[in-house]
Formats: sequence, structure tokens, C-alpha cells
Amino acid sequence: MESKYSLTNEEIDDLVEIASKKYRSPIDRDILNPLLNMVYGTVEQHKRILVIRTDLRFAQSHVPGEPDLPLCFQRDDAQAITRSFESLKSQLRADHNRSRRPGNPTLPSYGWCRERDTSVHPHYHLMLLFNRDIYGYLGNYQELDAANMAIRIQKAWCSAIGLAHEDYATLAEFPPNAVYRFSRFDALDRNPVYWSFLIRLAYLAKTRTKDVHSGYRNFGTSQCPRLGGLAS
Repeated sequence: MESKYSLTNEEIDDLVEIASKKYRSPIDRDILNPLLNMVYGTVEQHKRILVIRTDLRFAQSHVPGEPDLPLCFQRDDAQAITRSFESLKSQLRADHNRSRRPGNPTLPSYGWCRERDTSVHPHYHLMLLFNRDIYGYLGNYQELDAANMAIRIQKAWCSAIGLAHEDYATLAEFPPNAVYRFSRFDALDRNPVYWSFLIRLAYLAKTRTKDVHSGYRNFGTSQCPRLGGLAS
């Protein structure tokens, strides 16, 4: 289903060309298009959007070169990303109830990709899209007891892999320029901030460092009620 926020074919071609040069990698349109559909569906739902980019990593399990000397015992299976989303949603439902906001809890839309370079474990790149009228800020991710979105994301990942948040919070990283804010009007006008976000989103669709031989899924998106995005 087409959205009034959909990019034209020419705009998608431009996005692919820019992103492939920027990231020095071909861009997989079979990944990019569902990611874009997720964005269109989110903009259809909410007037103003907060985007948070985060990278999720596993801990070093063993002493380097010594597989019989474990450093931690984590849940490093392929379902970790799904558990992380469920943990974050649970925290947001609790926040909704605690705040006594009417209606249903506001849950994020998301797109993710799974990559592996030279490390033992894969890692994940994740884009979370929130209704900015409810959640407008990332918050300080160094205040481990804070009630902000950064800490919720860190707690969700640590819960997913079974490690203590106070010891392993930094496994959920927030890279430079981790936050984008835009509106429906920005999406319609192709505002520079919105276009920069789309270029950043296209990073998730690059083919370089995708772990294509593992047999596991390398990307997913949340369900988009209006546009039918792929489930994680």
C-alpha cells in the first residue's frame, strides 16, 4: 500500500546511491524497502517522531585464546534481539501505567540488522521510532538509576542476554548523533534532518559485514498496521 509519505522511485535511487558511497557497501533494497515502509507507517500514526539509534553487542565470553576460562555466562542465542524488544515494551507498559496516561501504552516502531565482522559474536544495529509527544528524549545513559529511554534500552538488552545492567550497561551503545527528531511535515518536505535520518537508516541495509552464512535472519522490522511491515 502506498503512503503519501512514500519516497518516489527516483528518491529511493538517490538514497541508495548516497548510502552506498557513504558506507562503501552495496545497499540491499530487499532490506531497505521494509525499513522505509516501517517509517511511513510510523509517520502515519504519529505527528512527531523521536528516533534513537543504538548498537547492541554481546560481552566477551572467554579469556582471549582460552575458551575454557569463561568471563561471563550470557544468553547469546539468536532470540536475544526479540527478548530485548519484549523487555523494552514491558518497561514502557509499566511506565504508562505508573504515569496513569489514558489509552494504550505507546510502543516504538523499530528496524534492526544483525552483523558480524571479526568478533566471535554478532552485533545488532537498531533504530527505534517513538511518538515524540510521549517520549521526546534519549536521556543520560550514564545515570544507571535514571528513568529515561537510554537506561530502559540498556536494561532491555542486559535482560535479554542475562547479564547485570550495573555491570554491562555499555553493551548497549549510543553512537554520535544517536537522536533524530522530525515531523510529518518534515517527511513530506524531505527536510534535511529527515533525509539525514533516511541515509542513516540505510546503513542497516548495507551488505558489507552481513553474516549471510549463519542461517539466521539478518534484519527485521516491527509490524506496521497500515503498511504491513515485516515482523521481527
